Amino acid sequence: MKNTAQQEMEIDKKLLLEELILEVNEPEDKNALLAIAKAEIQKAEQLIINNENNTNLSKKHNKKLENDLVLKADLEKDNRAISTKLLDRIENNTEFLNDLDNIIDLSIIEINISNTDVKNTIAALRKVDPKKAAELENTINLKSKKTKKNDNNI
Repeated sequence: MKNTAQQEMEIDKKLLLEELILEVNEPEDKNALLAIAKAEIQKAEQLIINNENNTNLSKKHNKKLENDLVLKADLEKDNRAISTKLLDRIENNTEFLNDLDNIIDLSIIEINISNTDVKNTIAALRKVDPKKAAELENTINLKSKKTKKNDNNI
């Protein structure tokens, strides 16, 4: 199986992280590991935000599609002509939603991979600086709780 450029970069990044973990002796190495952990957390957060935006867009277009389908059904029920504009809008929204669903599915996979990277990086940091690792985990947990609380309020 052929790897994409991004997959190659991810593999290289993981190898560098593993090398860094093995060589961590100096405070600079701890700082480098901490920087990697923070970057991975930021990457995961951005992926989550993008996924939420795509999910909201999907809900919006699903509602439009649903309204168009109801209108089409009403026109058919009344034996009235259905405009090509309506049919085209239904087709375009359906295609758009299918593409968006694929993007959302891929982003969920990317989020899961990123979360694994975050956990691995924090685990590596825990070996050399348990206090900083605990701080990062607490930050992640607080953000996660805040997000869940906001989701419940919607």
